[in-house]
Amino acid sequence: MSSSSTSTGVGAIPIIHSRKPVTTLRIACESCKLQIEFQKPTSDHPDLAGTKWSSLQNTVGVRCWSCNAITHVDMQGRPKASDASERASPFGSRSLGTDENPASMAYYDELGVSATATAGEIKKAYYQLAMKYHPDKNGGDADAAERVQRISEAYQVLSDPKLRKQYNQFGKDDAGPEGGFVDPSSFFKAQFGGDRFVDIIGEISIAEDFKHAIETIDDDDKLTPEERAKRDAAQTEEKQRAREARVAKLVSNLIHKLSILTETDMDEKATKAFEQIVKMEADELKEESYGVELLHATGYTYTLKAKQYLAGSSFGSYWHSMAEKAHVVSETVSTFKSAIDLQRSFSQLSEADKKGMAREEREKLEEAAAMRGLEALWKGSKMEVQSVLREVCDRVLGDKALSKEQARRRAVALKIVGQTYQAVPAKVEPSAPVSAGSK
Repeated sequence: MSSSSTSTGVGAIPIIHSRKPVTTLRIACESCKLQIEFQKPTSDHPDLAGTKWSSLQNTVGVRCWSCNAITHVDMQGRPKASDASERASPFGSRSLGTDENPASMAYYDELGVSATATAGEIKKAYYQLAMKYHPDKNGGDADAAERVQRISEAYQVLSDPKLRKQYNQFGKDDAGPEGGFVDPSSFFKAQFGGDRFVDIIGEISIAEDFKHAIETIDDDDKLTPEERAKRDAAQTEEKQRAREARVAKLVSNLIHKLSILTETDMDEKATKAFEQIVKMEADELKEESYGVELLHATGYTYTLKAKQYLAGSSFGSYWHSMAEKAHVVSETVSTFKSAIDLQRSFSQLSEADKKGMAREEREKLEEAAAMRGLEALWKGSKMEVQSVLREVCDRVLGDKALSKEQARRRAVALKIVGQTYQAVPAKVEPSAPVSAGSK
């Protein structure tokens, strides 16, 4: 930068000459790893004077101010080395992002959270937005379906510590799950237990229902009433086939699990070992999303069915049967109430739109609707899971090919599994309605 002390006007006023603004970029030196800053390669770059622009072949060298080593970059200032992403930001003048100051805020903005948001805050924001923009709630709005896709993508990255750190450093283009993003329905399904619970409860049908809601957004307007009825009948039949296959698989899985104990002498040593195996399994499963709630719901069903069988034809069996029916009624009423509460929230939001409610008040209503929606989804899923598991237990214990002693041994083992699952201590998560599954 040059300067001059030329006097102009009245008195001697130092004049500093300006220069044309330039874009500076930052990278890490390939050799010493120190940060180096340089002017973006352009045809009027002072260091490239006299160089034929077309001969550069999209590569220039940048000399380090500290060690004099040369780092090759492309014409956007991005390192050409294969491991460049570990040394420099792919975003030109932006340096490497940090956890406090990410290279990109796009995903955080999508979920409406800060860069320092906790895992619980991120999960809560995702649930709220997923419910707010659910296609069923938005009348098949294509924009809502697109928003669900975006918030799902954002959550997949920010909920994974490794992907979140990569995103914070390099931004959106260089952060994503291996193999690409899953579709929203599969990811939404994963929020209730994930793959770890599939061998115990199967795949909760809410996932397919959610996927169907997105895929058939435009169908209803195109089909006649007769065509819709035919489509709905076919879907009902398909659901029944899927449930039968699900129950059959879970029966096989449960028999195999119980056989770890039933195929031994079932003495004290074998029983203790089995209890320890089940406890270790429960300790891992409880860490999954809604893990504790699912363990409690599964454990309740297993224990009730085992006690009902072991009571035989006595009054105890009748009592357990009545307890089962009372539980089903209670769960149905609770789920129905959640649905009514959710509908009431949607009605309040509709009224708010008509009256022009203040933004803060509307946001409170949206948050309440989102949490009620999640509560309704969980209760509906729980009721479905326990319905399937009751059928599974009935088949496992009611197999006519078994002797009474073999069936009794299965019931004893089933009771151990159920009570161990129920004994897992509840944990409080800000995004999960703990009371919904802790019976």
